[in-house]
Amino acid sequence: MSIISRLAALALALMVFPWAGVRAGNATAANSISGKAHYVLRDGLRIYLWEKHKAGLQDSFATTGKVALLVHGGTWSGRPDFDLQIRDYSLMDWLAKNGYDVWAIDIHGYGHSDKTDKDWSGVQSAAADIDAAVEYITKLRGVRTVDLLGWSAGTQRAGLYAMQHPERVAKLILYAPHWKGSAEYRERVRKRIDNGGKPLGQYRINTEMDARSDFVDGELALHPQFEEDVVAFYAKEALRTDPQSPNAFVDNAHLPILDPLQITMPTMIIFGEYDYFAREEDLVPFFSQLKTRDKRFVLLPNGGHALILEKDHRRFQRDVLSFFDRP
Repeated sequence: MSIISRLAALALALMVFPWAGVRAGNATAANSISGKAHYVLRDGLRIYLWEKHKAGLQDSFATTGKVALLVHGGTWSGRPDFDLQIRDYSLMDWLAKNGYDVWAIDIHGYGHSDKTDKDWSGVQSAAADIDAAVEYITKLRGVRTVDLLGWSAGTQRAGLYAMQHPERVAKLILYAPHWKGSAEYRERVRKRIDNGGKPLGQYRINTEMDARSDFVDGELALHPQFEEDVVAFYAKEALRTDPQSPNAFVDNAHLPILDPLQITMPTMIIFGEYDYFAREEDLVPFFSQLKTRDKRFVLLPNGGHALILEKDHRRFQRDVLSFFDRP
């Protein structure tokens, strides 16, 4: 083919498919995830928020309403829990790729938020942090409500906020919660609070063993339910962000904190089969008493307390997205 013929063929192709040469580049840009740190003030304390969404979507959330806030548990802060950057383990990236403006909060005393000697970051003051965060997010994104997920002790914080502000929560996910707790667990809490007769410090020092304790090993399941490099990376990031944590578990001496009769929005409970913290016998009565009739109870086989970062994390991600995506 002559040079003139080739040029003519190229011109014809561009007239028929004028986007062919740029589509791949645009697709890559559209699928990239943007992350940004924010701070909001609450009673003089700076509360850290970490936000992620698809690049270019920041002006669309007032229309789609796809805005979610994730609340961490009693030991580690938001980013190690929900945005661990190893392979496809980040729940924040998963939700962002599926069109969400997703946020993770650091309750005061944790992570990048201010430390304080005013309180022990208990559930009541943590709910106030969530209130300040939701107020900021809804104004910034032009929405009335957010979807809310809490993990472990974060279920007490998120659940209490949902009870106090039902008009602000579109859907609620309680991941690895407890309600009244088992007798065994209450005894463990009592011993920790007693602390051998010594005054209990406001903060406790964390260890690598603490970071590894939430994962299911071969003693419970037939095989370990985690990938070693994921747990090692999680422990490193968690300890880097939270070398110490508030002794917020003292709240668990006053269970129950949540009242299912005051939870009115669509609610999902999700936890793993071998979770030491969330127990079926404790949660079935709680589930049955939820005020909402729009509810889902999900028990995933083999998983532990850290199901979100174990081998079955993709199923966990899909279940969370499926519930949040319900009209």
